[in-house]
Amino acid sequence: MEVEKLVYGIYPKTNELRLHIGRWEKGRLPDAALNSEIESEKKLFYQMLNENGVEYTDPLFNWYDILRPICLITDGIDLGPLSRFKETNSFYRMPLINSIEGITMDPVDFSPLNENPPLPLYLHDGKYFNAFLPSPLSFYKMSKSTMNYVHFEAAIEKIYSEILKQFGARKAVLYDPIPYGENDVLDLSALSEFQIRLVTTGKLYSGNIKGKLHSIVADYTPENFIISKKNSVVPGVKLIDGYSTKMENVDAIDKSVYSLDADKIVVSHREYFDFLPRIIADRKLELISRIGE
Repeated sequence: MEVEKLVYGIYPKTNELRLHIGRWEKGRLPDAALNSEIESEKKLFYQMLNENGVEYTDPLFNWYDILRPICLITDGIDLGPLSRFKETNSFYRMPLINSIEGITMDPVDFSPLNENPPLPLYLHDGKYFNAFLPSPLSFYKMSKSTMNYVHFEAAIEKIYSEILKQFGARKAVLYDPIPYGENDVLDLSALSEFQIRLVTTGKLYSGNIKGKLHSIVADYTPENFIISKKNSVVPGVKLIDGYSTKMENVDAIDKSVYSLDADKIVVSHREYFDFLPRIIADRKLELISRIGE
């Protein structure tokens, strides 16, 4: 079996970078200087993952939450009140969606943003790089919208396609932190020209995903794996806990992985690592790199 590893989402910042962002928030560090510090930190993160052959997204050091930067560059979406992210001590600004007309700022170039560190959205570097985007389904569920879901999905996927093309990105991770309902349907056919890795949360139902994606990375249950395998070129499982500081055992994970019926598989983590201390996240990242070796 060939094992592909994936690290996605907001990654915990170093103490030094947190200090730089704190100075920027107090108006004591210019936007351009903060951008330079963030870029330096990202390059170190990328180097570590490229050396270990791990698929990854930008660590999103300049994202306060997984929705806000997309809202700030999209015409027709405003930022609403602070809202709790699931049952955690983390908060996000609820998107207020009226209509989606297009992108108002170039996501690739440096630009200051309101209430958020500056653009670019990502630092695109390395063959294992995947752009990161919130799945349309969770984006909609975490927002207040005057659009119905079908119209929102079509409009936001046009935005996503434009972002990916601006960066020259061929691969993207779409993240669904909100569990699916039995009648939810996610249709990513408008993004079929890109290699999509969809990271889901909770139970999957047979009709949730329309079409076949490169990968569906799901919480591991036999039922979820069957759906992931049916709707993926490469099925995926989440076997590392992004909430717990307890370290997993690589041998036990390998045993679980090789018991699955697949020629190739993606192994990833539950939740992104920003809920962990940086030192623990780094150790879990190193652990992921050893799976299947």
